[in-house]
Amino acid sequence: MKFIKFKIYLLCFIIFANFSSYAENVNIIKIEGNDRISDETIKTFLSISIDDEISTQSINQIIKDLYETNFFKNVDIKFENSVLTINVIENPIIQNIIYNGIKSDPLLKSIITSTKLIERSSYIDSVFERDRSIIFDNLRKNGYFFSSVDTKVEYLENNRVNLIFDINLGNKAKIRKISFLGNKVFKDKKLKNIILSEEYKFWKFISGKKFLNDDLVSFDQRLLTNFYRNNGYYNVKISSTFAKLINNDEFELIFNIDAGNLITFEDLNISLPLNYNEENFTVLIKTLENLKGKPYSINSIEKITEQIDLLALSEEYETIKVDVIENLDGNNLNINFIINETERFIVKKINILGNNVARENVIRNQFDIDEGDFYNEILLNKTINNLKSLNFFKNVSANIVDDTNNDKVINI
Repeated sequence: MKFIKFKIYLLCFIIFANFSSYAENVNIIKIEGNDRISDETIKTFLSISIDDEISTQSINQIIKDLYETNFFKNVDIKFENSVLTINVIENPIIQNIIYNGIKSDPLLKSIITSTKLIERSSYIDSVFERDRSIIFDNLRKNGYFFSSVDTKVEYLENNRVNLIFDINLGNKAKIRKISFLGNKVFKDKKLKNIILSEEYKFWKFISGKKFLNDDLVSFDQRLLTNFYRNNGYYNVKISSTFAKLINNDEFELIFNIDAGNLITFEDLNISLPLNYNEENFTVLIKTLENLKGKPYSINSIEKITEQIDLLALSEEYETIKVDVIENLDGNNLNINFIINETERFIVKKINILGNNVARENVIRNQFDIDEGDFYNEILLNKTINNLKSLNFFKNVSANIVDDTNNDKVINI
C-alpha cells in the first residue's frame, strides 16, 4: 500500500511538472489499456467530464479515484491538445482462493470470513500480504502458536490468478500451568474457578479451554476484573498477562494482579429536582442507605441503575436522565446520583445507519425506546448497550438531529 501511495505521489509530481500553469478544457477523454472494464465504466469513476476545465488538482483527483476502485495496478495520465488520455493496467481477477492444511470446517470458516480478498474480486499484492497476517493472527487466537503460513500466486490466462495459502498448523499450545502473581488477595484455587482457561490434563480431551487462546485470555482478564470489583476492589489492575513457554508445546499462563485496597461505600445520595416527590423514590433511597459501609460492588451499582430504569418507564418520569458523580475519599467511595429532566420531545423517527450484517427487525427488537415515545436518555443508553451486547458491530453510537420539519430524529 505504501508503494501504491508513493506511485500516486510520483505520478502527480510528473503531471504537475508537465502540466501548463493555465487551465484548459477537456474536449476528448480517451481510455487505453483496459480489457475487462469498459471505457464507460471507467469514465463513471472520473470527477471530470467533457468541456470541464482541467487543472493539476483535478488530475490528482482522477488518479486517486481510479486507484481507490482497486481495479487498476497502474494509472498513467496525459493531457495534450485538449485530449485527456488515461492509460491503465488492470489488476488480475482472483479465480480461486485455496487454503491447504486445514481440515477443521469451523476453523476454515473462521479464516475465510476474517480475510479481505474474495474470489472474483481484484487481486492486490498488499491486501494478499495483509490476509496472510490475518490468518496467522487467527490461528494464534485459536491456540496454534506454532503455525506457519506461506503464500503463492498462480498466474493464469486472461489476467486471472489463483491464490494459495499453505498452512502448517503445528501442535496446539497447551496450558500446563496457570499462575497468579502480585497483590492478589485471593488464593489461586479461587481465581482459577473464576476464569475459563484451564490447565492441561490428559483426561480433558473434550475441552478446548486447555489450549492457549488470545481471545479467551482477554476474556479471563475481564472476568477477573469484574470479580475483584464485585468484592470491593474498585481500583484493581490486571497489569499484564503473558504466556511463558516451559516445554516444547506447553505454556505457563501468568496473570499479574494488583488488587489495591478494599473500597467500601460511604455516602450514597440521590439529588432530585425541586418539583419531584421524594416519596416516589423511597425504595431507591432505602437501597442506597443499606449499602453504606459495605464493600464496593458492580452488581450493587447495577441494581441501583435497574431501579432508576424502572422509574424511567413510568409516565411521570419518562424524560429523566441520571448523572453519576463518584468521589473516592481514601478507601471510601461517595456516589451522588443526580436526576434531571431532559427536554421533553417526541421521537419522530429512528434511523439505523451503517448496518450491513443483520436484518433491521433483529436490531429494532433490541430497542427500549421507539418512534412515538417521549425521548428518554436512560432508555436510549440501554438500547445502545443492548446493540453492543449482540457483538455484531465494531461500534454503536447515537445522535439526535432535527429533520426538515424540526422533528427530532435519532440516528443509530
